[in-house]
Amino acid sequence: MGTQNVIEYNNRALPIEVRSGKDYTIHSAMNNCLANSEYQMQEGIVFANYNVSRKGKVTYLPIYMVMFLQKDSEQIVLDKIEF
Repeated sequence: MGTQNVIEYNNRALPIEVRSGKDYTIHSAMNNCLANSEYQMQEGIVFANYNVSRKGKVTYLPIYMVMFLQKDSEQIVLDKIEF
């Protein structure tokens, strides 16, 4: 089960999802958004009870890291994560 949203982040659309359970890597709605070139979404973020990882255009972050998603900040913490 999860909650999906699209927010404006750094002047672009960013799909985010909060997931619970072991199936946190299953997110067909986000995959559809990222695959549609008309939406021009470059990446998505899934917050779950798991470690930091990245697969394709999706970054997986622990739920507590949602506090680092800052609006209109010149030093966005999430942009500093490198894989």
